[in-house]
Amino acid sequence: MKQLSFLLCLTLMLCVQGCSQPEQTDARVSIQDSDARVYEVFGMDCPGCHGGLEKLVKRVSGVKEAQANWQKQRLVVVAQPNAELDDEAIYDAIKRANFTPGERIQ
Repeated sequence: MKQLSFLLCLTLMLCVQGCSQPEQTDARVSIQDSDARVYEVFGMDCPGCHGGLEKLVKRVSGVKEAQANWQKQRLVVVAQPNAELDDEAIYDAIKRANFTPGERIQ
């Protein structure tokens, strides 16, 4: 019983620590990029949430890069040069990642 309690406490501490890490700075995606789009995404609760979302969005035709920010509840998507991005395909990827899409901000 003591081992189970210890493991439970250890797991809980690791989860709390992971969710309280400071926001990562990221030079991969620039919101200033003329091909960048910014979307609201609701339901991301911790740093681990954004990885799956980014992976699914990067599979959308015409997407060069995707970066999610769980604290700001935002997704930045950069299009490949001369590519036409379909907002509905981005919204579909957000839904498939089990998040709720909001408005396209930029």
